[in-house]
Amino acid sequence: MHKIYYFSGTGNTLSAAKQVAAKLGNDVELLPIASLPRGCEVDFGNVETVGIFHPVYCFGVPALVQNFLERLKVLPKGAPQPYIYSLCTSSGLLGSAHLIMEQTLRKQGYKLNAYYHIPMVSNYIPRAKAPNPRRLEKILLRAEKKIDAAAEKILEKKSRKPIHVFPLDMFGEIAGKRAVSFMSDYDKYFWLNENCDGCELCEKICPASNIIIMNNMPTWRGHCEQCMACLQWCPKEAIQFRQITEKRARYHHPAIQAEELFRNPKKK
Repeated sequence: MHKIYYFSGTGNTLSAAKQVAAKLGNDVELLPIASLPRGCEVDFGNVETVGIFHPVYCFGVPALVQNFLERLKVLPKGAPQPYIYSLCTSSGLLGSAHLIMEQTLRKQGYKLNAYYHIPMVSNYIPRAKAPNPRRLEKILLRAEKKIDAAAEKILEKKSRKPIHVFPLDMFGEIAGKRAVSFMSDYDKYFWLNENCDGCELCEKICPASNIIIMNNMPTWRGHCEQCMACLQWCPKEAIQFRQITEKRARYHHPAIQAEELFRNPKKK
């Protein structure tokens, strides 16, 4: 039995999780972190491998993923554990994400056996424009090859430990965690243009349960992940961020449908 826990806003990480799952065979359970009961202990159970898939945020780990890791059932000393690996996606550097992952798992009694980094398209539209179709195809093709290579190593349970460079890694971990902690109220910079028709897709797809529909319009509640799912998936391009995004093309992974990312899959 293999378990893959994933966090994905616009589909990059989910596409990687699905690709690895296909390589691992039939006995794989894909578990969206955003749909797990909040505040409850997480028990891996009796499994062979556990994968934790997430994007890199500010060179660190998204708050939702950090919270998930901190809720893991503490493994007693000397108890057997599954082969645990992480796979993260980003448009640039890995930063300290793997070090934060390793450190948090260790606190819960687990060992991170391997980590993988897959360069992908940036979905953070305030900082990056969507690539043109030709460049997008090249980026996704390269990513698929890297994911396949990672899947082969996962099947063989290869070890790939993070490299520690003191004090750079310590500063990186502190900076990554601190930067992510400031993101929660950045939703104050979202606004709507006249195109909004109250379709409610943004509420359904928000992994942080941060959006509610009031008066047929979305309202953000101040605990944002900055995944940009609401903005990138809006079919009317009604959601904007500051004065940056009005003329920028939207991006979400072409192989993923919005319904696959709904926090509550039954709510369609």
